[in-house]
Amino acid sequence: RALLERVGAWNPSWDVPKCGPAEYLESLGVLSPRLLAVHGVRLRDDELKLLARHETTLVTCPRSNVWVGSGNPPIERFYASGVRVAVGTDSLASATDLNIFSEIALMHHIAPHVPPRRLLASATVDGARALGFDRLGFIASGADARLITVDLPATLRDVETYLVEGIDPGQIAWVPANPAD
Repeated sequence: RALLERVGAWNPSWDVPKCGPAEYLESLGVLSPRLLAVHGVRLRDDELKLLARHETTLVTCPRSNVWVGSGNPPIERFYASGVRVAVGTDSLASATDLNIFSEIALMHHIAPHVPPRRLLASATVDGARALGFDRLGFIASGADARLITVDLPATLRDVETYLVEGIDPGQIAWVPANPAD
């Protein structure tokens, strides 16, 4: 309040909502498939389910949560609630890089029971859909895929688990959009 008063933005007639943040957003009519709820570290199970009912996407940025002191996000609860989960990197103000594989690696460490395939979907197709890019994030006829290659060990047996355990940026290369590039 003191900060808002100092900058002239405090509204003395505003009353604190007597509900959780997801309920408040629902009362405003803004929960929808186009809304991105970011972080959600403190959301209760009923609030996560409310987001899921409205097809709202929850964007988790686990390294940022740790950096700012809010702790590990409840990754397993996010998935158990049925809410669509996307992965964000937040910004360089709260992470050492913008490597999505680093975010996924922390998610895998926090929630080892979430299948690697699910984590990878959150970083690709679910994130693309949350942003309205329904033709991105997957490989299929008619999709607008931009592809990367990842150097893998020759003896590797489980590619998905390897990918969620952390990939160094030096292992990644973009495939040219046009083979002539």
